Amino acid sequence: MTDQSPLSGYLARPGQSLEKHLSGVDTAGATLIDDGGQTAFGDNWSEVMRTLAWTHDIGKLTEYFQTYVRTGSRADAPKAELTYHGRFGGFVTLLALAAQGMSKETAAAGFFAVTKHHSVLPNMRSTINEYGGTNRQHITDRYDNAQRQLENVDSTASEAADVVLKRATGGTFGWFDFTTQGLETVRAALTDIRQSGFTESFYGCTLRAWATLVAADKSDASRLADASSFSEIRRPDSRALDGMVRGLSKTTLDDGSTAATYLETPNKRLPGRDTSLEQRLAALRTASNERAKLALQNHHAAGDRVFEITLPTGFGKTYSGLRAALSLADKLDSRVVYSLPYTSIIDQVDKEIQDVFGLSPLDPEYTIHHHLADTRTILESPSSGRETLHAESWRSGLILTTFTQLFESVAGPQNVQSMKLPALQDSVILIDEPQALSLDWWALLGRLTEYLSDEYNATIVFMTATQPRILEHLDGPDPKPLVNLQDDCAALLTDAPRVTFQLHESLQQHLDTNKTEPLSLADAADELDDAVGESTNLLSIVNTVGCAAELSEHLTEDRLALGEKLLTYLQSTNGQFDAESYLAYLAEHYPDTSSLVVSLTTRLRPIDRQALLQCLSRILDTETETPFDNIPTITVSTQLIEAGVDISFDRLYRDYGPIPAIVQAAGRCNRRFGGPAASVTIWRLDSPNGADYIPSQLIYGQRSLLRPTRTALAELRGHSAQTTLSESQMLTLGVETYYENLHNQRRTAERGDGLATAFDQAEGEKLRNASVVSQDFATQDVFVLVTDDDVTTHESYEQNRASQNWVRAKDDFQQLKSTLVSVPVKEESQGDQPLVVKVGDYSEDYDIKSGLGVILDGFSGDLEV
Repeated sequence: MTDQSPLSGYLARPGQSLEKHLSGVDTAGATLIDDGGQTAFGDNWSEVMRTLAWTHDIGKLTEYFQTYVRTGSRADAPKAELTYHGRFGGFVTLLALAAQGMSKETAAAGFFAVTKHHSVLPNMRSTINEYGGTNRQHITDRYDNAQRQLENVDSTASEAADVVLKRATGGTFGWFDFTTQGLETVRAALTDIRQSGFTESFYGCTLRAWATLVAADKSDASRLADASSFSEIRRPDSRALDGMVRGLSKTTLDDGSTAATYLETPNKRLPGRDTSLEQRLAALRTASNERAKLALQNHHAAGDRVFEITLPTGFGKTYSGLRAALSLADKLDSRVVYSLPYTSIIDQVDKEIQDVFGLSPLDPEYTIHHHLADTRTILESPSSGRETLHAESWRSGLILTTFTQLFESVAGPQNVQSMKLPALQDSVILIDEPQALSLDWWALLGRLTEYLSDEYNATIVFMTATQPRILEHLDGPDPKPLVNLQDDCAALLTDAPRVTFQLHESLQQHLDTNKTEPLSLADAADELDDAVGESTNLLSIVNTVGCAAELSEHLTEDRLALGEKLLTYLQSTNGQFDAESYLAYLAEHYPDTSSLVVSLTTRLRPIDRQALLQCLSRILDTETETPFDNIPTITVSTQLIEAGVDISFDRLYRDYGPIPAIVQAAGRCNRRFGGPAASVTIWRLDSPNGADYIPSQLIYGQRSLLRPTRTALAELRGHSAQTTLSESQMLTLGVETYYENLHNQRRTAERGDGLATAFDQAEGEKLRNASVVSQDFATQDVFVLVTDDDVTTHESYEQNRASQNWVRAKDDFQQLKSTLVSVPVKEESQGDQPLVVKVGDYSEDYDIKSGLGVILDGFSGDLEV
């Protein structure tokens, strides 16, 4: 007969043994912290996490908690607080870490991690005042409650507590040691920490300890840690991308070889100016791809961790970065995190990943994570709740996500958000177009880059078409360039420009006098009417949804909207969409169409926006036949189309904005480098009728982005006030002058930054409340239900919420995300659940034709979200 463990009979939660849970958290924590090295204060991370794993629930040994877990009621305890276990566990953890010779900073980090493992990290400088120094009554009450818990454990579970502490500390500290030192020792230690203060490394250390404990605790409780994909990183097969790049490198060069020769000899001499455009472009794309891959591996082996890839749009930046990252991740047996500025531009990258690797975001190798994505990993059937947890904790080998998910999770995460941090160990993080990050975050970006590379040994690669040089002006590691081909790219664009920039009269007069009226949307529509000719397609990018809707309404007076029959089609197929089928369906209903208008805004459902983009891509693809190939097409879009959308237009009109945004938008023009340079017209538009604002000022003026644009344009125009600017001028002198003036204006190298300071001063609450997406207005989420399946899934969601079946409710919500839109409203919503709009063939509550989308009472229609 075997001896029974003193821990036998104690529960962590209904139906789960406390001993099994603590052991499971220990195992999961060891997996998550593997190769973590030392804390910033010189202590071994593996030993720290072993301690936290065993001590975090030691407070559950009290009779108060055990009665509560069996009855579900806290009323049986003398005080409800006595059933809580976090703070008591934090006190025990502090002494257990100190007893192993760990620094007081690491011990304090462990205290906060355990105390808050079911909550969030606070502003620690103020919170530490609540535990040491003074004799205020509420502080004394905390220690009195902890003393009652200590005495209860001592009288009823001392042997079990001794087992926990011995396992937590490798036998160096037991329950007798804790009771001997007592809570006065805890209070004295916390008082000492309060008096000595925190170093700049303290928050990062605490953040990692807390996030790893939260992830280990939840992974064991959900049985996610039992899945093989928890400990094994399953990546997409990088050979698929290698093969695709080779397949794109078949252009024959002047020496008789193909561009694929640069995959074997990437530093081979590039074709000169006497060769064809096709040869030069193919060589540049292939050479940059292979050079990025090899340089990343070589510099990483030399100890560097922060890099940049700068390539103009159309020169292969996405594939260069992704291939380099996956190749390094293969060597490190780590994962790749690919982050983009907005949810609206993720779809194209997602499509390319799925096409190249033959993967779905539901596969264990690949996860797409943003607030509108169906973020799940299919591990088993029926669902156990692990599917969402696996995906949201980034256990896949390739994660496609947004700046919001990445930076907010690293800076000041919510409890569940923190679970993805352990996945960043040894990861390769691609940050695409970092200049799109809110200016308020630029200084913090440098601090987070330093933290990720130092604490998690992460490799960060900034990818940009416009050389923002953000980090050069901030404290933090300078990124090493992986591809030094900017001059070669600029030379090609000088010899064979894709676009030329035309300054419209409305902008010229504004730059010259600053007193002129902007161009009305009605007049803009007339100019677009005149500009679009037979078999011509053009794009007009505006700054707000309201502008997009009104401009579209003007243009559709005698044109067909591409979305005219989309809702009817989706209802007839119960949500199944095929672009070729829909275009045939539309042509059947409108056989005499002479011109099309496509309206794209973030106010449309993600599923509808993606459908319209798929159709537009087919229409503009010269190798694909559609019923609308020979008619003019005008696309009106907000900024969502400026990046991540592989569609090429013949001509572009862009409302006034920052130079990098204008350059990025120009990348949607003449992407195949065919024929003469396309025209990019920059004009200054007015607001919709009844509104009183200038869109460019509303969106960019408050962030002081137009002043450096104006200065840069003045320098480009020169004394002769040119109205036509070359692509190479804008890409080099224009962008450089813009950023130099922006940094001088903000004095980013000198100014103290609030968020970066908050990170160094351990202000967890301030960081948690900071948002990557800057908006000064309230929003309301809305489910827009179109098909029978949409309605059925929503009914299931409501029923599961009502019956508190949260696992199934979350699964339903994931499936409904493709129907979810956020609408600006004038007053904050009183509820936390999305509203519901059910639409028929066409609904006045959901305007898909103009892009205005959902219309609510209290709706603030002019703002972009």
